[in-house]
Amino acid sequence: MKFLSTRNKDLKISAREAIVKGISEDGGLFVPESFPRFDIFENIELKYTDLAHKILSLYLTDFDEGDLKELIEKSYATFPEFVANVEYNSNEYLELYHGKTSAFKDFALCLLPNLLAYAKKSLGIEDKTLILTATSGDTGKAALEGFYNKENIDILVVYPTDGVSAVQKLQMDTTDSLNSKVIAIEGNFDDAQSSVKEIFNNPEIKKSLSDKNVYLSSANSINIGRLLPQIVYYFYAYADLYKNNKIQKDEKISFCVPTGNFGDILAGFYAKEMGLPVDKLIIASNSNNVLTDFFSTGVYNANRELEKTMSPSMDILISSNLERLLFHKSSDEVVVEKMNDLKTKGEFNSDIKFDEFLCGFANEEETSKTILKVYEEDKYLIDPHTAVAKFVADKCGVSNTVILSTASPYKFSSSVLSSLGEKLSEDEFDNIELLNEKTGVEIPKEIAKLRNKKLIHDTKIDKKDISKEVLNFSDRGTRISVPATSANLGPGFDALGLAVNLYNICEYKKTDEVEEYNKNIKENLIYKSYDYTFNYYGEKSVPIKIESKTDIPMSRGLGSSSTCVVMGILAAFHEIHKEIDRREILKIATEIEGHPDNVSPAIFGGFTSTVFEDNKIYLEEFKASDKIKFLALIPDSPLLTESARKVLPENYSRKDAVFNISRTSILPLALISGNYENLKIAFQDKIHESYRFKLIPEMDKIQAAIKESDAISHYLSGAGSTIMLVLKSDDFKTKEFLGEKLSKLDGDYKLIDLEIDYKGALII
Repeated sequence: MKFLSTRNKDLKISAREAIVKGISEDGGLFVPESFPRFDIFENIELKYTDLAHKILSLYLTDFDEGDLKELIEKSYATFPEFVANVEYNSNEYLELYHGKTSAFKDFALCLLPNLLAYAKKSLGIEDKTLILTATSGDTGKAALEGFYNKENIDILVVYPTDGVSAVQKLQMDTTDSLNSKVIAIEGNFDDAQSSVKEIFNNPEIKKSLSDKNVYLSSANSINIGRLLPQIVYYFYAYADLYKNNKIQKDEKISFCVPTGNFGDILAGFYAKEMGLPVDKLIIASNSNNVLTDFFSTGVYNANRELEKTMSPSMDILISSNLERLLFHKSSDEVVVEKMNDLKTKGEFNSDIKFDEFLCGFANEEETSKTILKVYEEDKYLIDPHTAVAKFVADKCGVSNTVILSTASPYKFSSSVLSSLGEKLSEDEFDNIELLNEKTGVEIPKEIAKLRNKKLIHDTKIDKKDISKEVLNFSDRGTRISVPATSANLGPGFDALGLAVNLYNICEYKKTDEVEEYNKNIKENLIYKSYDYTFNYYGEKSVPIKIESKTDIPMSRGLGSSSTCVVMGILAAFHEIHKEIDRREILKIATEIEGHPDNVSPAIFGGFTSTVFEDNKIYLEEFKASDKIKFLALIPDSPLLTESARKVLPENYSRKDAVFNISRTSILPLALISGNYENLKIAFQDKIHESYRFKLIPEMDKIQAAIKESDAISHYLSGAGSTIMLVLKSDDFKTKEFLGEKLSKLDGDYKLIDLEIDYKGALII
């Protein structure tokens, strides 16, 4: 299968090349040269990944079939749930929002990064890829998750300051991957999208990036590797209806799709062209009804004011993927003419027949009333985009219509809650909880976590400055991230540890400033560990300059020094060109640090149990139950490790030793099971905490407050002074309760919700 440009049918390239390029040099989009036939009834029992493999292998013919199968399985391995057909009041809703970012785009954007990495490797491309993507809300976060810390790939997401929901914005701005940058552009989505397209079509910028061995690609649906995976769920939905005896063999069904950029519904058109029994594809628009006007009148007119609506992912006036449909229905000459008219005049006319399509739109009032109506009649909660589709589907009155439900209602909780007639809070997360209380619909875990996530990205620019941001972003050095750690875990003295989501992050480049480098070796633990590693392997160190930032409190028992040690070793491995062997790194780090309980989770992530014996590492890793979470209580007073070590006795009684052994033996198992009763005693210790607690001011009062709270247990993190509390995952009261209690004490205390970091140390 070859892929053509919509603006030059004679330009033919492979699937791998099309995915790598993203967009054609002539500004056109890549399309398949033909549509392969696919009989769903011969594949009716296939699970989702097998169906995806069969369909995609018809297009990605230059991918090895076994490799493609592996890529698909790998991509969807952590997908929480596949397509869900839900029937309410004779309406079929195709729920596509059960992925990590609670939007339908997860289906394609968990696969695209692996397709791209494979294509680059098989084509022998070693240059760094810069993914540049404009988003109206959902694509951005799905792309950031899909490309999360992908080797040799950076991603820059641009979203408009106007027209993304509070949750969508937070999802993007809290992304902590080393290879990402998120920028807000003044204006709307069309401003963002046009700015990105100008970069792709700017030869000077491309030349500047090429000189740095960087080339551009996209994660928008303009990339054919993003569009093709969306075909699969149309076939899967049909198979589900057939297997559940809701339709007969070869019976046609229709799909109503809320759309702005025309990508999702175009995938439905591709499915129809492949032989799926589809009657009509119904285009559902919001108040920005440029598509409805075009399919009704033949006039595409973008010369209008873009309206900000409660369905922001559809607030688009330039529907990029419409270009592909025009090509399939006419020719490349027609596409060039129409796209030139659109660029110069803001509009174009067409007499092309689109018999497969119906269209309609819903204004804000109609959208809001539809949300309320569906909830009152069916007790089914839908988001504004789905509501637009529901309204249009009802208006069109086509039988056997499946409504594509493209996003969780919790991504737009204020709009949904208001539509249900409830009074809104100014806090978006209060509205999320109110919506949950009213409806009982479960809040997606990733959305619930957003409340306590740290903002990482805060860049806001004018659209004219986008090229400067792209060039600066492409000029970054090597980046390393190492998570904070909490060691001992009560009785697990010098043996147990876990990684948490506070980070020491650095970026470094090679330098000619040798004198400054040698000075840093004497004064900075990162440089010391870097130089130590070169000496360990008998190599001469390469001078580097490091810029680091951290949100890990110093001398508070959260492994700040361990992160520096691990960071230096990782940088050395990278410069020596050694394969990243985590056990080898742990061995060197333990030699520097003296014991492995802090450095081990910093390297591996999650929970670790480690023994260093006869110059050999013995390591076990495990994950804790999602029934528990952690809260750090951090005093304003530091506690130096040296001081904490000095207060420990030289010898312990057999009774105390047995006490700790019994607790240590049950602790990992209790963490894995989430057994609250066992966890209450599992963190008890008689080896170090009672001695060290005396060094922390007001510790008696702190412990008294903790005892009054609903905390399951608590322990001294590392050598202190941080106290780590173990809470039930649904406990949202203890933090507030302790905040009140601690405010009455003399000291200054911080309470920080922490997540377990299972990634460990990373280098990009």
